[in-house]
Amino acid sequence: MSALLARWLETFGERVHLVAHSMGGLIAIRLAAERPELLRSLTLVSAAGIPFALDPAPHLHAMPRPIRGAVKITRFALPDLLRAGPTAVAVAGARILLTDVREWLAAIEVPTLVVWGEHDPVVPLHYGEEMHRAIRGSRFVVLRNAAHVPMFEEPDAFNAAVTSFIDECDRLAPHEANGRAFTWGIAGWTNGIAYRQSGRQPNVVLIHGLGLSSAYFERFARALFARGLQPIAPDLPGFGESADAPPATPEEHAQMLASWADALHIRDAHWVGHSVGCNAVAQLAKLRPDLVRDAVYIGAVWRRGGHPIAKLALLLSLDALREPAALWPQVVSAYWRAGVARWLRTFLRYQRDSHCESRPASGLFLSGRRDPIVDRTCLDAREVGGAHACHFSHPEQCADEVHSFVVPPAVAQSR
Repeated sequence: MSALLARWLETFGERVHLVAHSMGGLIAIRLAAERPELLRSLTLVSAAGIPFALDPAPHLHAMPRPIRGAVKITRFALPDLLRAGPTAVAVAGARILLTDVREWLAAIEVPTLVVWGEHDPVVPLHYGEEMHRAIRGSRFVVLRNAAHVPMFEEPDAFNAAVTSFIDECDRLAPHEANGRAFTWGIAGWTNGIAYRQSGRQPNVVLIHGLGLSSAYFERFARALFARGLQPIAPDLPGFGESADAPPATPEEHAQMLASWADALHIRDAHWVGHSVGCNAVAQLAKLRPDLVRDAVYIGAVWRRGGHPIAKLALLLSLDALREPAALWPQVVSAYWRAGVARWLRTFLRYQRDSHCESRPASGLFLSGRRDPIVDRTCLDAREVGGAHACHFSHPEQCADEVHSFVVPPAVAQSR
């Protein structure tokens, strides 16, 4: 079937976005591994291909849950099953149960999205998680109110996820669509933490500022990726696309980030914080030095006398006038999601770590020349263009500074 599909795709004269469901996923996985030149991207939806364990519990666990559209879909499935006939269905079912695609998963190079229904009783969710881990650089989307046919049960959420992924792949230059291109959509969720990444083995972790999400790191992450680094950026719990969570202190966020990094096997990485994200990075470096090789602090907020809320509001207002207009929609959207109460309560929990005496003794400090928030009497920061979000307005300059810090010139030349 994979060979027949390849011959059909050859007639198109151009590469395609392939979306494959269930048994179709098994076929598409082999095609993507063996004929990547035919594809621009691959989307696997509740795909078969990993042999089932003997334990029936994961399959039975989802069955009692009412799924929207589960009854209506039988009007499509039943006629097709009758047309195929019991023999064809039995033979195909046996092939599905016996075929193991894990070797092919490791060979997939094209950009890949893995979509799964949380309550899938046919191919339970943990098989999707295994596929996501096996396909380097893949993204994983779980639809919370779907079972085995998410495009029917949750069509709006499914369509949004898939079309967004395809649109992003279409923006890549043709030579970039080989699995090694820069991407910055949500790559997955681990321990309730959503994260974006580009590259298969992330070695630079970016931590966002108060009320924001990892989305605004896109320009900076692209510049790092162009310099051979592989960035990954989580949304702190309660912010961005991560699960809701109560406000936390820098120490508590550091503990959450440590668990997240352990789950993704991130070790000895370069951690870059922006604004109050610097506080979380500094706490993580103290808590788990095995996770943090180097620390970079952009627009750090440690200052003499701390941050009275009225003064901070004034400084933020002044900074807003100095930032590019392109940043405003991202800030407004992220702040709307976080909410005023969560923003304020998180700020108050970070207050006791904002005094100059709490700043780390080592690391690279960067700030924009027009940043009104950074206290230059407290921090000896290397200056670049821009204001508080200098990594957004001047990503190339910031990426050069970070690259020079984490990759010394002598090492870079030897490479």
